[in-house]
Amino acid sequence: MVLFALLFMSLSIILFTISFFRAYNPGKLSLSAPFGLGNIELDRAKLSEKELDIAWKLYVQLSTRKAAIPLEDSDIITEVYDSWYQLFSTTREYLIEMPARDIEDNENAQKIIALALDVLNKGLRPHLTEWQGKYQKWYEDEIQLDKYKGKSPQEIQIIYPQYDDLIKDMRRVNIELQKYADQLKRFSHETPANKPTKIISWFKEKWNTTV
Repeated sequence: MVLFALLFMSLSIILFTISFFRAYNPGKLSLSAPFGLGNIELDRAKLSEKELDIAWKLYVQLSTRKAAIPLEDSDIITEVYDSWYQLFSTTREYLIEMPARDIEDNENAQKIIALALDVLNKGLRPHLTEWQGKYQKWYEDEIQLDKYKGKSPQEIQIIYPQYDDLIKDMRRVNIELQKYADQLKRFSHETPANKPTKIISWFKEKWNTTV
C-alpha cells in the first residue's frame, strides 16, 4: 500500500513537472512604432498589468482626441491643434505621476514610455514646429477682417495660402497616430504570461546573473 502511494506520488510529480515545463512559453511581443520609429520588442515573460495599464491609458488619450480619430473636411484646424497640444500635456502629466519604483528595472515599461515620448517629440512635434505657429498667426489676423464676418472657421481656413500642403501633412500625422493607437489597443488586451513561464524565466535570469 505504501509502495503504491509512493509510485502514485512520483508519477503525479513527473506529470506535473512535464505539464509545468510544457506551459513555458516566453516569446516576444512586437509593437510597430509609427513615424518610421521602427519596432520595439517586449519580453512576454515579464509582462505585467503595469505595462498593460500604461498602454491602455495612452490609447484612451489618443482615441478620445482629434489625434487618432480620422480627420474630416469639416474639422477646424485650430481645434485639432488644440487637441494635439493637450495630448502633449496629458501624456506628460500621466508619465510624471507614475512612481519611479514602478518602472525601475522594468524594461517593458521603460520601452513603452520611451515610445510614447518619441511619438510626441519625433513624430508630432516636427509638424507643429513647421505649421502650427504660422498658421495660427495667419488665422488670428484673418478673422479680424471685415470681409470674413459671418463666415465659418471652415470657410476661412481653406483660404490659407498653403492650405493643401498643411492638410496633407496633418493627415499624414493623423494616420500615423491612428496606427500608434491601434498598436496600443492590441497590446493593452494582451494576456500576461502564465505562471510557469514567469517562474522559469525568473529562475533562468537569477541563474544567468549568478553564473
